[in-house]
Amino acid sequence: MPMTPAMAVVGHRRLLDALEELARALVAGLDADACAISRAVGDALLFVCQAATDGRNLALGQGYLASEYPETQAVLDLREPRTACLGCPGGDESEERLLEELGYAALLMLPLELNGEVWGLVEVYREEPRPFGAVEIRAASLLLAQLG
Repeated sequence: MPMTPAMAVVGHRRLLDALEELARALVAGLDADACAISRAVGDALLFVCQAATDGRNLALGQGYLASEYPETQAVLDLREPRTACLGCPGGDESEERLLEELGYAALLMLPLELNGEVWGLVEVYREEPRPFGAVEIRAASLLLAQLG
């Protein structure tokens, strides 16, 4: 049976609902303050949804270029999580500037894969300068795997 426009809208709504639920679960499960999920379209990352304990908006103008953030690009290219933390050794300056601009001190980035393809990027933020550890990265990866 071919997909009708109505079926496509319902499918997108279900995906958005699932992504919003994922963002809330990551914030709660990782003792984080916010989560943003973006869709990867070529070099662009387009804001899709978020969860933030204080209600702040993480959209940053609705999108940005992954190539302007080397660690972000690596997450998408290598399909591996990466972290950033203000004041941590070896940090990427572009990621640290963004953290400061948003008012956060720690970041976990994960690739969001659907049907075997990189669909987007998940970013989880903390106000405390407490890096995300291996156990938290594994827990987040398992949550994302349930979606894909």
